[in-house]
Amino acid sequence: MKKSFFKSITGRFLIFLLMLSMIFSTGVFAAVNSDSNESSHDTIIDTQANGDIGVQYRGHVQNKGDVPLPVGNFVTGPGELGSQGEGLRLEGLRIELTGTVPSDAGISYQVHVQNKGWMGVVENGNFAGTTGEGLRIEAIKINLTGLDGYEVYYRGHVQNKGNIPVIDDAWGWVKNGAELGTTGESLRLESIEIKIVKTETYTALGDSIAYGMSATPGSGYVNLFYNDLIGVSGNEDLTLANLAVPGYTSSQLLGQLQSDPATITTLGQAKVITVSVGGNNILAPVIATLAAAFQLDPTSPTFPTDLATALAQPGAKDVITAAMPTIQTNVTASVTQFGTDWPQIVATIKTLAPQADIVVTTLYDPISSQDPLFAVFDPAIQTINTAIKTPGAGYRVADVYTAFATYQGSEPLVNFNWYTGNLDPHPTTAGHELIYQSHLNAVVINSY
Repeated sequence: MKKSFFKSITGRFLIFLLMLSMIFSTGVFAAVNSDSNESSHDTIIDTQANGDIGVQYRGHVQNKGDVPLPVGNFVTGPGELGSQGEGLRLEGLRIELTGTVPSDAGISYQVHVQNKGWMGVVENGNFAGTTGEGLRIEAIKINLTGLDGYEVYYRGHVQNKGNIPVIDDAWGWVKNGAELGTTGESLRLESIEIKIVKTETYTALGDSIAYGMSATPGSGYVNLFYNDLIGVSGNEDLTLANLAVPGYTSSQLLGQLQSDPATITTLGQAKVITVSVGGNNILAPVIATLAAAFQLDPTSPTFPTDLATALAQPGAKDVITAAMPTIQTNVTASVTQFGTDWPQIVATIKTLAPQADIVVTTLYDPISSQDPLFAVFDPAIQTINTAIKTPGAGYRVADVYTAFATYQGSEPLVNFNWYTGNLDPHPTTAGHELIYQSHLNAVVINSY
């Protein structure tokens, strides 16, 4: 008996594409044809330090004079300069960086002094404040200049207030130019502690899934994994840099890694990196082929609407049927390109972030194994996953494909559902939760 239009592969493919044309934004479609090698060619000044950077400082204290003794010595950060419980004012100080400091980098600082107000900014060991005038420092601001990948933290002890700042009922820190102390209260700054902290990030790379599309805000797997990471001792100051771009293919991610200055700088600070890419290597050639088949411009702002209109026309099924061999050829070529790009993506990440812990995800299949379209897309997904699961590649694999395929829960993992008319292939909030759990269970692949 002849299959109905709805149950035919071409029919389902038509409906699938029609829904996709209404789901995805123009930006995602534009990414199909964007030049992955476009980048800024502005001159980049190297402000990366080659080793650990520290700080040292010395000062002038009421009734004590120059400290620490002998004169000319320094306190090594984050040691205390000054005193507590003695009622003595800090009158002046010098601060300088230690270690292998880039030639254009430095530390600048500005003090607020009794009867004088904010004095001029000084830097790199020059004296800030006064001596011989009996004037107290009341507040200070400290900044790093020309030093990517580091931050300056500082805290102190203030007359009548004690240790400041107080954050969550504990003695905390201010950083990077924030004011420490008081103005207008006539209170002396009695001591200060300063430290240089190397900026470390959890950097997420990839496409719309890593971006968090379709998840409840804050509940994408990247956010969940980040919240877990900062709960681990030593990661308290870890910052999140989500550099994922909806619509990106493997070639576009590779271009980002090779050419985007912000990405290159951020990866140099990365302690943990996650990568989720490959789905658009399958979707993008489908969209591009259909654009050509229907004579549409995929770079047009109206492309999603134009494609939806074309797919709704009576002859759309015949156009898709005629385009199917080309779609298959182009998807195969794009998947093959993933196999070429992937080792370069991994090698580039390792070059930019040689000490980082790298976790990569396999692709899940949003289509049920009982659906006719499963046979169309799953082989391409498996080919990409085989490349991702290359043994001995030096990263951990979060096997999302298997986690989704063996899921026994009641909450849907993807928005895709023929019967409700929702064909968005992105993960639900529950799906993102499972992807996050897969990251926690990620393992190194040593053999097939």
